[in-house]
Amino acid sequence: MRRKKLLIFIALQIGLSTVIFSSAEAITPSATTMVARVTGATPDGETMPNPNHTDTNYQISGTDLGIVWDKGGGEYFVLFGDTNGLGPDDWRSNTLAKSSDTNLADGLAFSTMIQDTPGHAKEILWSKKINFDEITVIPTAGVTVGTRHYIHYMSVNHWGDAGRWYTNYSGIAYSDDNGQNWTKHSTAKWYNNTTTWDSKFQMAAFVKNGGFIYMYTTPNGRFGNVYLSRVPENNLLNIDDYRYWNGNGWETSQVSAKPVAIGTAGELSVAYNSYFKRFIMTYLNEDRQAIVMRDAPTPTGPWSGEKILVPGGFTGLGQYNAFMHPLSNNSDTLYFIMSTWYPDYNTHLMRVTLNNDTISNNPISDPSFETQTETPIMAPWYVVGEGGIDRNIGQAHTGLNNGYVRNGSGWNAIKQRVVVQPNTNYTLKGWIRTSGNNNNGFFGARVINDGPVLSETHYTSIANYTEMTVTFNSGSNSYVELYNGIWATGDMWSQIDDVSLTRDSNLIGHAGFESQSSSTVSSPWYLQGNGGIDRNIGTARTGLNNGYVRWNSGWNAIKQEVFVEPNTNYTLSAWLKTSTNLNDGYFGARLINGGLILSETHLTTALAIYTKKTVTFNSGNNHSIEVYAGTWATADTWLQMDDFSLTKN
Repeated sequence: MRRKKLLIFIALQIGLSTVIFSSAEAITPSATTMVARVTGATPDGETMPNPNHTDTNYQISGTDLGIVWDKGGGEYFVLFGDTNGLGPDDWRSNTLAKSSDTNLADGLAFSTMIQDTPGHAKEILWSKKINFDEITVIPTAGVTVGTRHYIHYMSVNHWGDAGRWYTNYSGIAYSDDNGQNWTKHSTAKWYNNTTTWDSKFQMAAFVKNGGFIYMYTTPNGRFGNVYLSRVPENNLLNIDDYRYWNGNGWETSQVSAKPVAIGTAGELSVAYNSYFKRFIMTYLNEDRQAIVMRDAPTPTGPWSGEKILVPGGFTGLGQYNAFMHPLSNNSDTLYFIMSTWYPDYNTHLMRVTLNNDTISNNPISDPSFETQTETPIMAPWYVVGEGGIDRNIGQAHTGLNNGYVRNGSGWNAIKQRVVVQPNTNYTLKGWIRTSGNNNNGFFGARVINDGPVLSETHYTSIANYTEMTVTFNSGSNSYVELYNGIWATGDMWSQIDDVSLTRDSNLIGHAGFESQSSSTVSSPWYLQGNGGIDRNIGTARTGLNNGYVRWNSGWNAIKQEVFVEPNTNYTLSAWLKTSTNLNDGYFGARLINGGLILSETHLTTALAIYTKKTVTFNSGNNHSIEVYAGTWATADTWLQMDDFSLTKN
């Protein structure tokens, strides 16, 4: 992107592939390799392929991004950001190429670029080019639905310091003529607050899945968290149809959006890899000076910790973004386009091997501190007081590195923020050892910004690495801070290694209705017909609350959309109690929006006391399903429900 100076470096890792088994619990990259140049002229001494020669063929000497998506008909769009021509006055805010190349091993070749005159790539989205008004319009994502093509873009007000820029709004443009002309839709926009510049929806990545477009977003710049919304794929231009993920379910309000991944995140790309049955997210973490990836079993997560895709290093390339090519989406070989700022403002095709990941769904980034050998700073770990990383000095529990704190006084802690599902149970583990004089150490989880402690364990002197375990409920929080620290009163130290965080196996949000804040059913539960929440009236099976439906006619049900892994077996259970006249109730799982029933049990007789009902089902080719309990009423009929559970078999 124009004027975004970023002096960071990469070390290209070349290695051997590892045997891979599909349907992995998690994945990690290895053997990062630069394959070919995508844009620009071949500089003196460069030997890798340059199939497009955009300098002579399209008057592009420099550009960035390279957002790739399947446009249909055997072609792909490749979308670029601020574009320099061969002269000082030939600056275009964005350009667009087409490619039908399906063999990426030797580079990514264009079939053509959208042009305004022969041999000159066209600026497809106009901008004012006035600083502190609209200096440029940068594309951030693209998707095709049917024959209509869509681009998400941001209107940049001005550039700031490295990695920081400020946007007026983001929006969606569309083309109905195969990309030749584009229209910025007048109302499909997310306006920024031009005082605080903190809108969560200024940069995006699109994923088309299950009839929806999932839109992952960040604020302007490279230092925000990742948020999620979705919209039915045919309603992409209707901003009122977007729903925003609140950590447990979907809301109509943008304000309710909670992060699905902790930044710092810049220039997102997200795709579903059917080979591994995992979603993959890539972005630049400027604090780590590296391009990183996360992966997850469903669109909403839980997203793994960051794994380094392109590390910081010494080869002299200031790198950012990793826009994945759709041809990688059913493979253990991932191809992506990476941009470089220094010394050559252009784009390059990269390749990486994806492997099974032994850390599974651990949401903690760098949980064993091993990537700290690649970075000169401690991110994603941070220290309060005094501490750092023991690098390859024989102090680790496993591997080469461990974290530590050491000081003569005060509070000293090493910590990291992670996303959690609200009102959910978690187990935190880590291996800890200390100096012999330590008498006041703590390992636990708390609300960010030194908020209330959710749970912690107190420890004193630990001579040998010992695994510590803390269980906590996330409460209303969508992210928390994990920490290990000591109150020092003399020269004391505490070392930590191999940290993990696991979520309770129950996938149902608000499973016992205890977190429902009123008698009205609220997210993540939804009501069809008539019903509500019995709050502290003595009708719950456990706790204070339960859900219920009650009416004298029609279908009445409480339901919840739950995200699952495709082609996987699940067990669903709940405790149900009914009125004496109930004879047509149902409990089960189906596809969302009244879709195909996956499995259900029919309640034909009354349940005088809470009775556990269980169904098993296979998720089929779906990433989300709907669980429900309801009744067809012909007179005043009720059904109470409590303590839902959905677990993977």
